[in-house]
Amino acid sequence: MVEETLEARVARLERQMTLMAGARTDSSEPAADDWKQTVGMFRGDGIVAEMIEQSRRLRDEDRRRARETGESAPA
Repeated sequence: MVEETLEARVARLERQMTLMAGARTDSSEPAADDWKQTVGMFRGDGIVAEMIEQSRRLRDEDRRRARETGESAPA
């Protein structure tokens, strides 16, 4: 996988933010389907994938510990 430079990543994120800001209506409230624009925006992002994997490991460890001690796992 080709690593993106910091400058390229920031430029890509700025473009995404501009697109998201342009999708807003005149209202200060977001439209009901604004969330759809974010679906897949982190696909292929290795850092986000690593974050998700680390979170999964922490949850699994919490569950294991809770089973061993009989305590409820943290929310």
